[in-house]
Amino acid sequence: MLSAQQNNVAQAATNLTNATIAFLDSKPTTPGVSGKLREKERTSQDGKLKVAYNMVIEGAPKDQNYDLIAWPINTAKPVAQMKGLSIGADGVVVCAGKTPDQCNGEKEDDPVNLTLFPAPAEVARFALISADQKTKIFLAVVPDPIVSKNGPCSVEVIRLMPQFALAMIRARGYAANEHLVFSSKSYDEAHQQDVTADANGNFLSALLPAVKGKNKGKTTLSVRGGDCTANTAFEWGE
Repeated sequence: MLSAQQNNVAQAATNLTNATIAFLDSKPTTPGVSGKLREKERTSQDGKLKVAYNMVIEGAPKDQNYDLIAWPINTAKPVAQMKGLSIGADGVVVCAGKTPDQCNGEKEDDPVNLTLFPAPAEVARFALISADQKTKIFLAVVPDPIVSKNGPCSVEVIRLMPQFALAMIRARGYAANEHLVFSSKSYDEAHQQDVTADANGNFLSALLPAVKGKNKGKTTLSVRGGDCTANTAFEWGE
């Protein structure tokens, strides 16, 4: 039986995983509105991956100003990042710079660039909220994914906390409501669970990969169905 502390940790991990999947799938976005992060540039700086995105929005009012909320993996809650944004005629989020309550860029209608330096499998989560609070767009991206495919099925690891203290496992492409076996191993600690895919053939789980007494390590995992097995691995810790 799990202790109260272990139950609390497990529940917090599940809550963070569910919140992240809501961003990735844009579930809380206002009906009739959609958005995407469009990659503009992928380079490196000081040996680190550097990726820049524009936000492109469809169906949202253009007569409103918007606030940008970001939720980095090193903060417990979302934080305000920019205010006074606008949606341009082509749907790109800009600093219009035409009125005092709009943000200013290098020029009028200057596209907002979101520049990220992501670790492998790190998720970047954003929300765009109108000044009247009636329009909300949720966006997320994993610029440097760790995903393995095998035929129709795949398994992806997504970093939810620094040093991979918490990972989200997302398996897709299995049969609807299929019985699956989810296995993971870190050092000599091995775990196996009988789980069930949802009606769309997907499976989602939180994973705490660290091993007591170890500062870093490698976790291997697999999700096995009747006709398809996907395997992957990731490094955690320092």
